[in-house]
Amino acid sequence: MATEDARYRDSSQYRLWSFSPTQLSALREKTNAAARARISERLLSHPLPVSTSKQDLSAPTSNANTPDPDGNSTPALPEFLTPAEELTLVGYYTSEILRASEALHYADEIKATAAMFLKRFYITNSIMTYPPAEMFFVALFFACKVDTGHVNLAEYTKIFNKSAEEILAGEFLLCQGLRFAFDVKHPYRALRGAMMELASLPDMQKDLKRLDEAEAKARKVLQFSPLMTDAYFHYTPSQIMLAALSLADRGLAERLIQETFHFVAAEGNDTPGGGGGDNNKGNEEKARVIGSQIRDKVLGAIEGCRDMLSRELPERKDHWLNKQVIKTQITPLRKKLLKCKDPERWNLVELQRVRREQAAKKMDSDDEDDLGGGKKVKKEEDGDIFGGDLGHSAKKRKMTVKKEEDPFGGPMVKKEDPFGGPMVKKEEPFGGTKVKKEEDSSFGRFGGAL
Repeated sequence: MATEDARYRDSSQYRLWSFSPTQLSALREKTNAAARARISERLLSHPLPVSTSKQDLSAPTSNANTPDPDGNSTPALPEFLTPAEELTLVGYYTSEILRASEALHYADEIKATAAMFLKRFYITNSIMTYPPAEMFFVALFFACKVDTGHVNLAEYTKIFNKSAEEILAGEFLLCQGLRFAFDVKHPYRALRGAMMELASLPDMQKDLKRLDEAEAKARKVLQFSPLMTDAYFHYTPSQIMLAALSLADRGLAERLIQETFHFVAAEGNDTPGGGGGDNNKGNEEKARVIGSQIRDKVLGAIEGCRDMLSRELPERKDHWLNKQVIKTQITPLRKKLLKCKDPERWNLVELQRVRREQAAKKMDSDDEDDLGGGKKVKKEEDGDIFGGDLGHSAKKRKMTVKKEEDPFGGPMVKKEDPFGGPMVKKEEPFGGTKVKKEEDSSFGRFGGAL
């Protein structure tokens, strides 16, 4: 039977959306560079009016006022957002998702899923390409669908003063950006399981109030801190839960870890030469899973996650609403974004309309090719519109047909296989092999490889 760690490693969250800090930073820089190059090319092809394109020409990608062979100068390029500035704006719009979810009394899972959808989308897509002010509404609505929130589209658009077309225009883009992997594993159930395990300890049953207070504090941390940081990309749900519990009550977190990773092999059984046969192998497996070595490794990961969460504690919710912060940090970045946006992809409704028209034209073109461009079938007998005599000539044709030209599809398969031989392994439409249905590993001890 596969362990919780093995099942977590099979999940799309681990396979597609887990990175080291270095990998994640490099991916964001690559996305930013690709967007700058693409937008520069489009702006040079279709320059903006002078009044909206005058920018600081010291941007590294700008080649403004460079003379061409005819003596003209190229249009001025705007100053583009840096990866750090993009990340700041993604953080701001993530906080807007959390604020909107709380106002609408959405469940914690819906709120967290929407936040992670937005953050995942803007790892491989730049906010200079697709407008975050529109995509965050799309992410929140789609998260309600995924987590069975049952939100009516008409009611949703009325709440946010949006049209249905504006919401739906970004849905397929979001799905593409998420790589059609909609499962997001959260640490909330892991927290409930940890509290139940602690409550089952004899000495803790006298201090249930402490457990309740710690759970409430840890849940507040989980509702904000992991979503505003990169914790979901670096740590497993259970590691995030333990880090939040450590911030709420370090003593309880350490007690839970001690109770979990408690195995110590008996003397003489902890080495291959110690005897014991199958029993020794079982002890080695236990030591590998719940021994002191893995405990030290888990403690290191939890401390790293704890440090990350402490940068965005729940008390910082007001930071993203502070008028001075918005005026000095967010508003300048939003103005800068409007000047370096992708002119062809910024309007999601128009982008969807253009793509539909292109798809329709392609279908019409394919239909015309099928009608007029296909191979013409040669008549068997030019003198007989019904195909000639069915007698001698038909028998002659039958005798001369080669095996590979059998009009009924080639030679029959072996008799012993009535269904046509072994089935061909079906390929996954989006690449790779099909993965078995994911299991929720949030109850796992500490959820996956470190």
